[in-house]
Amino acid sequence: MNIDISKIKTTHWSELFLQINANSDCYDYARSISYQEFWDNSPRGDWLIYFAAKEGSVPRKLIVKAACQCVRLSLPYVKQDELRPFQAIETTELWLEDKATIEEVKLAVDAAYSANAADSASYAAYYAAAVAAATAYAADSASYAADSASYAAYYAAAVAAATAYAPADYAAYAAYAVKKEMQQKAADIVRSIIPMPTEAVKQFERLVSMKAFW
Repeated sequence: MNIDISKIKTTHWSELFLQINANSDCYDYARSISYQEFWDNSPRGDWLIYFAAKEGSVPRKLIVKAACQCVRLSLPYVKQDELRPFQAIETTELWLEDKATIEEVKLAVDAAYSANAADSASYAAYYAAAVAAATAYAADSASYAADSASYAAYYAAAVAAATAYAPADYAAYAAYAVKKEMQQKAADIVRSIIPMPTEAVKQFERLVSMKAFW
């Protein structure tokens, strides 16, 4: 990560989120805790995977693998006879093992994007699968890969919430609770696949110790 010292206002590591245009809720969550606490306890997988992809030291295939595993949380919500989201993820996972080409991944992504979804849960699942797979061929753009991976994790959680929502008492609260649970599961998946990246934080701390922006 190239740190723009002209944009840094404090010595807290969470300033890095301002560097990468992270979600404001993510920045608010991180600004009062240590980086270790953030990585260990963050309740949202999309925050973790976005930072990891933007940080710059994590191998691309780990980002892709984590995105695919997050999206697998949503696949049970796809209607039974619709295979395109499954195929997008499975083809991408074969690519991770050098058993499929990037061209095959692109074809699977196009198919998942073209799937017709009659309900919001299915749409979110199709979209999550497509963007997770698309992360694989974003090698020329770290920013695009970070956005794709983050969207994949976010929409994977949204699928369950959309499914839980129904015209009944407390439906909105139930959907919110389900979404939170899925976000937590996605965070645990990301942590299980991607070791805590430290290069950007170390670089920031070196700048602080050198008083490079004061």
